[in-house]
Amino acid sequence: MLPPPSPPPVINALFQHCFIMAELIKTLLSFSERAGEIARAIRQEPKLFSLLVEEKGEGEKNQRFAHDFKTLADVLIQEALRHHVARMIPSLAEWVQGEESAEFTNTLGEKITVLDGNKEAADILAALAHRDVTFSPDPDLMERVPDLPVEHLGIWIDPVDSTGEYVRGRPSQAKGSIHQQGLQCVTVLIGVFDRRSGLPVAGIINQPFASFNESNKSWEGKAYWGVSYGGTSIHNLASSAPEPPETSLPVVVVSSSEEPALHAKLSRRFTVLHATGAGYKQLVVALGLAAASLSSKGSTFRWDSAAPHGLLRAAGGGVVVYRRLTSLSSDQDISAETLEELQIRYHKPNEKPAQPSLQWCNEGGLVAYRDPKVLATVMECVAE
Repeated sequence: MLPPPSPPPVINALFQHCFIMAELIKTLLSFSERAGEIARAIRQEPKLFSLLVEEKGEGEKNQRFAHDFKTLADVLIQEALRHHVARMIPSLAEWVQGEESAEFTNTLGEKITVLDGNKEAADILAALAHRDVTFSPDPDLMERVPDLPVEHLGIWIDPVDSTGEYVRGRPSQAKGSIHQQGLQCVTVLIGVFDRRSGLPVAGIINQPFASFNESNKSWEGKAYWGVSYGGTSIHNLASSAPEPPETSLPVVVVSSSEEPALHAKLSRRFTVLHATGAGYKQLVVALGLAAASLSSKGSTFRWDSAAPHGLLRAAGGGVVVYRRLTSLSSDQDISAETLEELQIRYHKPNEKPAQPSLQWCNEGGLVAYRDPKVLATVMECVAE
């Protein structure tokens, strides 16, 4: 079992009520970078990596994929964040939600609870968990982060989104600046939402494998973040965005599993590109590399969209329910009130899901956008 880390200061009840949002964002950013370090290190440790990568069971797996995996990195990052938040802000601990269960069946068929009973893994992970990780966000942006009561917050985390790419480690395949596969599509997603409205108020996306440094043969990461609350919206996207791909039409990014008929409709007004990773597809929209990311099926979950949604709202965009959007008349103007109603919410599970694992599924699909005007074009394409 990992030795306990040095405890962060526990926030007292009075301070919790008016918790400084900037401090929470700094904490979550630093944690996302630590998560990136863990993901890179486990990927580079063959014995540890092969021991604790398993295929998910039918109750856990994404039904779009024949094979769906969870890894030690997934579970370690998720449980470490829950533990860290519990020690820092006890009242928020029960509102840290994520994708993975903490139980594994290892290659010997034995049940393993993460951080328990595996001394070799624990020794390696202890070094990772206690390694100093520094992240210094722009102080000018941090000064503008608004405050809000912590008792109204919840957190969704996807510790390693696009786990299949993480496991396979395929070489990148790209169209300009948009990676269609490879480790570059792997992301750590941390979304903060308001438990009253269900709307996201902040999003952090960390790309542990953003670029490969040829000089020292190692991967380097990037972190993107944004906050939108109380009329204030700030983000670090402008200083981080790569050049968009050169295309004659705006780009919409979809999964390769989308139906050919929908692909053909969208192609009338967009350049349609395929990419893997729900978080990554939405990240390229936030970065301005694509006009929209679209999923017509219920193949994504709240943990996939909360962080990108928070980041996109900070940039003036959002993530709406695909089926509700396309049920509107194609010649109908989308008012600000309607647009707000279409946004995905994160505080309530779906009613009467087909199975328990689908209670947090984005069952109506999603459309992620940075400029709301693109939604009208999507509606026109689908109507045609």
